[in-house]
Amino acid sequence: MRNIRRMLDNLRTTVAESQEITAILGTVAGIVLATVIERNSPQPDPETFAITVAQARTSLLSALGLVFTGLSIVLALTALTAGNMASKFSARLLRMRLRGNGNKWVLATFALTASFILTSQVLLRGREPEDLAPPLVMSVSVVLLIFTGVMIVWYINGTLQSLRVDKAIGWIARRIERAAKAQEHESRHDIVVPDIDVERPSDAADLVAPDHGYIVGVDTDRLHRLMSEPEACVLIDGGSGRAVIRGETIGWVSTSSPISDNDLFDCITISNSRDPQDDIGYTVEVLVDIALMALSPAVNDPRTGVECTEELTAVFASISRRRVGVRTRQHPDDSLSVVVQADSVGDRLDAAGRQILLYGGSDRTVTAALARLGQQGARFATSERDRRLAGAFVDDVDAVRADGASSAGRGW
Repeated sequence: MRNIRRMLDNLRTTVAESQEITAILGTVAGIVLATVIERNSPQPDPETFAITVAQARTSLLSALGLVFTGLSIVLALTALTAGNMASKFSARLLRMRLRGNGNKWVLATFALTASFILTSQVLLRGREPEDLAPPLVMSVSVVLLIFTGVMIVWYINGTLQSLRVDKAIGWIARRIERAAKAQEHESRHDIVVPDIDVERPSDAADLVAPDHGYIVGVDTDRLHRLMSEPEACVLIDGGSGRAVIRGETIGWVSTSSPISDNDLFDCITISNSRDPQDDIGYTVEVLVDIALMALSPAVNDPRTGVECTEELTAVFASISRRRVGVRTRQHPDDSLSVVVQADSVGDRLDAAGRQILLYGGSDRTVTAALARLGQQGARFATSERDRRLAGAFVDDVDAVRADGASSAGRGW
């Protein structure tokens, strides 16, 4: 069962990131549409429609050339954009972009139009060259060509817009919000707390990872049903995005009745890769990647680092109001039955801020933005632990700023 779940999850990831599946579907749709229209097209009226089969075939060949010219433009622009995005922003951002629907819709449109025209060409070979061509075939071809042209313009504009720093940062911020919303939906039946301190029982057994990969999902409802006995409890040390190694201890389980590892790990989905769809940490790291890339000596663009930090401040303030954090379930007597540990907003803020501080601590505008990040983090913190983390981060930023000011004074 666990292997089947992993295969299905990996298949879902492949479908989400695959570009050729929509192209195949578009091709099939074009073939079916052309066949149905050609066979059911009404007889043309010679007085209003006088295009012969020979003329129609010539026109369709010219249209097909336009389609492939447009496709070559799209592919060339895609390759150029992918290279720039990976080198200027983040390679992981490229993966998130490929999961979007923009590329897929464009490829599906090209495949639909090209297969429709090619199929119509083949079907028209069965008619005499002097016969009148089916008017519906020509009409649909024109509509598809116009739609394809609109898609090209839309795609080029969207691709160029995606290379703007502000657009890329805003796009990632919206994906962080979506990931937080997805996690909130997944834990809608759980009791979510910012942090929790659970003492491990003396009779608890280690929960050992059966595979390499990443935790991408935990079914707390099924785990809660497995922990049906009073005082039975299972703790998983890490939620979505946690990297695991086969044989590594990732938690513990305490129960008087034996429960097989297969039953337990049927409730935990381990995949070959992280899922940006509901992994807040992954999307936050992409935003941090852009900041670090901008702050590198090769780029030397501190303003982009400031923009990323400001966006992180807004994002953390927003997701702090959502039900994300440690997921728990309880027995009727209010004792814990399931605990899924996860990073709090304070943990994520501290980790992201310290990476940017490490590479941007010498720039006053960056440290000023980081100080504001920590101050706002303390303001919207929902637990005392998060407030302490934010306060300690602000102290460290202030120390770096003071050290930089004194170094500048000595240099002067």
